[in-house]
Amino acid sequence: MRSLAVTCFIIVMCAAAPRAFAQTRFSPLPESPKVPVRRSRLDGVLYLASEGYLAGGTWLDASTTVRGLEHPTMAYRGNGSFLMRYVVTEKGWARCMGNRNAFGVTAANVALNLGVLVASRRLFRRGGRWRILAIGFVVAKATASTWAGVRNIQLEGGINQQVRHDTGYRGAILWRH
Repeated sequence: MRSLAVTCFIIVMCAAAPRAFAQTRFSPLPESPKVPVRRSRLDGVLYLASEGYLAGGTWLDASTTVRGLEHPTMAYRGNGSFLMRYVVTEKGWARCMGNRNAFGVTAANVALNLGVLVASRRLFRRGGRWRILAIGFVVAKATASTWAGVRNIQLEGGINQQVRHDTGYRGAILWRH
């Protein structure tokens, strides 16, 4: 009976005891308490603001591109006589879609900006410094789109001046398709 009790005791102790060769982590420094990582709301707000900036830049670029490419091409003097033909063409990277193809050029620019948005969201989800890179990526593309829209506005404002310069005509210019 005594041997049965000792055997049961040894079995129970072996089963309850940790393994003899288990690996343990040894750190010469005392363990620091686990502090929950607090994510700043600022990066989320900055990212949302950069997305808004990209949407605004995309809208400005797309609307001014369409307005410029749909600009009438025939210039007439105030009395109705033909003055010259002036054609606005796409000069940006999307001219491969067609120099006067307003839909193709606009769709290509919007698709590029959506691609930038998708890529930046993936970077932002990675966290850490990737968030800063994502925000910078979106802001850079938004600035480029906004600048393209501003250049389109400047071009449209200068069409009449260019026609006057090319023809020497100083009167009112009427435009027709």
